[in-house]
Amino acid sequence: MLDALDRLVVDWSDLPKARAQTKEILTALSEDKAALTQLLERAREEEDLFDKCEHHRLLDKLVIYDALDRGFRIRVHVSTEDHRDRPHDHRFTFTSLIMRGQYKHVRHELTGRLSEEDIPQSAQDDFDAVPTDLRVVPRFVTHEQAGNCYTLHHSEIHTTYTTPDTVSLFLRGPAEKERSIITERETGRVWWRFGEDKEKAERRGSKRISKDYFDELTGRLRAMEVL
Repeated sequence: MLDALDRLVVDWSDLPKARAQTKEILTALSEDKAALTQLLERAREEEDLFDKCEHHRLLDKLVIYDALDRGFRIRVHVSTEDHRDRPHDHRFTFTSLIMRGQYKHVRHELTGRLSEEDIPQSAQDDFDAVPTDLRVVPRFVTHEQAGNCYTLHHSEIHTTYTTPDTVSLFLRGPAEKERSIITERETGRVWWRFGEDKEKAERRGSKRISKDYFDELTGRLRAMEVL
């Protein structure tokens, strides 16, 4: 499994091929608990990987393989009990495989006016959000369960409503744009998500996790028989 990852190159410009290729590799990894355990153990010890692991309000992200020079980075996502209706896009196209749990997946259309020049780069959290005339309209709903795998283009606006302790393998491509948008459905307020190089220092710091928290997460993954 690890040899296959070390040889993998993903070309996201050919989306059907990338979708098939990434589904195959994530499916194989999900079935190889020894390889997944080894990758998590390596991520804990290698600082370049550990520094990319993050705790968010909605989920925890553990980066277990980083090869953006070959077109991909792999994370383990573990959902929390917090659920917010915040449609958003991503800076990159990605493929996600649900290993445990389930969620409702809603894809949206943006309507109204968005004047990006009126939203400062400093608007990087909900408390910095800027009111707009933008609204999001649900267009397509799926119910994703363990074993389901899908690919989402970076231009698509979506929301996921997960059950607690839903676990996914998430394989993303290189960034296709500088920032992604997050919206608050009820108010139309908007803020941005940037890559690490353009994030505010206090935001970067707030996401960092400790080795103890990493160990707690991997212990939960063992208890859930993901590992």
